[in-house]
Amino acid sequence: MTSAAVRSVLTGMRVLERLAEPGVVGVSELARDLELPKSSVQRMLRTLQEGGWVTEVHEQATRWTLTPKMFQLGQRHQAGNDLSTIALPVMEQLREETRETVHLAAIKGDSVIVLESLESPQGVRAHVSPGMTLPALASANGHALLSTWPDDEIDELTSRGLTAYTSFTLTDADALASAIHEVRRRGYAVNDQQWRQDVHAVAAPIVIAGVGIAGIGISTPIHRMSAALQVKFGGMVVEAARAIAQRLGEAT
Repeated sequence: MTSAAVRSVLTGMRVLERLAEPGVVGVSELARDLELPKSSVQRMLRTLQEGGWVTEVHEQATRWTLTPKMFQLGQRHQAGNDLSTIALPVMEQLREETRETVHLAAIKGDSVIVLESLESPQGVRAHVSPGMTLPALASANGHALLSTWPDDEIDELTSRGLTAYTSFTLTDADALASAIHEVRRRGYAVNDQQWRQDVHAVAAPIVIAGVGIAGIGISTPIHRMSAALQVKFGGMVVEAARAIAQRLGEAT
């Protein structure tokens, strides 16, 4: 990175730090406080605005403030640090009540990574291991987390192609969009053998400051699943996700 690029990054950081203080502020005041040319401050504000970090407040003169994005980033960082520790007791209770495999996962790109997993005590069970990577477009945790994304970001992901992992995988973009819409409506995702044959799963997103940071799910062999049990388990993962979010500081 060139020295000019380094200076630009440092300037952006200084502008964000100043805007983090209470109230809104104009370009002249920012330039004076930071001892920078007004033109440099103006260019940096426009750059940060394009990135979604700052926004204009139109009063008698244009003033600037931070968007919620900075707060959301801080929330996600804090949540990521505390997530496993806080989620495990909830997961243990869920496994005890269901006697099925319970897992916690986060989305990264077009995949879902299993962060924690508590396996069912039953002899025949769904195997989900920490570190396992699942397809976001064909897994319960993936669909749960995608339901928190804007539609245009989901469309961009599906435009790369939909892979058939089993005969049940949704490979039609419209069908997948309908499934995501249904997740939003009922609060949990259902995966009926879309990733692995003979495995059923439900999952709900853990949402902090409007951002889905992880999903909590239950996986079970298909022969133990029924329509009534699916609804029951769906309600349980929704409550579990809400409990984890509240323990992470999400307002009720």
